[in-house]
Amino acid sequence: MRFMTMPLGAALVAAGLAGPAAAQQSGGGVQEEVDTSGTNPAVLQRSLSLSNEYRFLSDSYYDITNLRYTEPFPGGKAAVRLTLPFNASDLTGDSVSGFGDFAAKFTWIPHANTRHAFVLSTEIFAPTADEDALGEGKWVAAPGLTYVRFLSREVIVAPALIHNFSFAGDDDRPDVSRTDFDLYVVYRPQGKRWWITSDITVSHDFETDVTPVSWELNIGRNLAKLAGGAALNGYIRPGIGIGADRPYDANIEVGLSLVNF
Repeated sequence: MRFMTMPLGAALVAAGLAGPAAAQQSGGGVQEEVDTSGTNPAVLQRSLSLSNEYRFLSDSYYDITNLRYTEPFPGGKAAVRLTLPFNASDLTGDSVSGFGDFAAKFTWIPHANTRHAFVLSTEIFAPTADEDALGEGKWVAAPGLTYVRFLSREVIVAPALIHNFSFAGDDDRPDVSRTDFDLYVVYRPQGKRWWITSDITVSHDFETDVTPVSWELNIGRNLAKLAGGAALNGYIRPGIGIGADRPYDANIEVGLSLVNF
């Protein structure tokens, strides 16, 4: 079983968009300076990130190390993101580790202005895991829609809806059919080098008829401004599972990202 990841809010934190970039200079709800925090879903920039997430699962654990690279298309209204995970877990009783399911994500922003933006995406997960416990054993597609609302120069609210479904793979492995609703909120003070994001995720798994809920709080900071407008950022993201169907008891994630290089 592929454990629930934060669907779209943080998943779209990479990259440069021509529309919002122009809006940034005209005021309104978007920030005036170039946003290299990686927190705005409507800003697509080249990025490279490395993160590690540890999940406490009752008497077990699940550890995920992700290497991600995002490349925007010319014009900045679309981007491709590649994710290579290395996982470890003792869910099966024995500790196993190895590569997880490789993923490729396409993001397109059909409309954006100073008030709001619409973000369309599709992520494909390939059954490349070294061990059954570290992946789905299925080809999985995850199309999604995010609505980004710029409430002020400091606050962004971005609800997202994603449906995950399997379409090929090992017939002996369970099918995937899950819908995720994610409520993502950003607070980034103007002129400051830190930010806070909140993520509440509610999912429904149609195969197992469970509804996992989780909440994660991200505290990030710009660590260095680099040549050419690039930025080196770091963050820590603690979280908790909520309810009887929670995906984990608690989790903690730390990461570094190089943005706009």
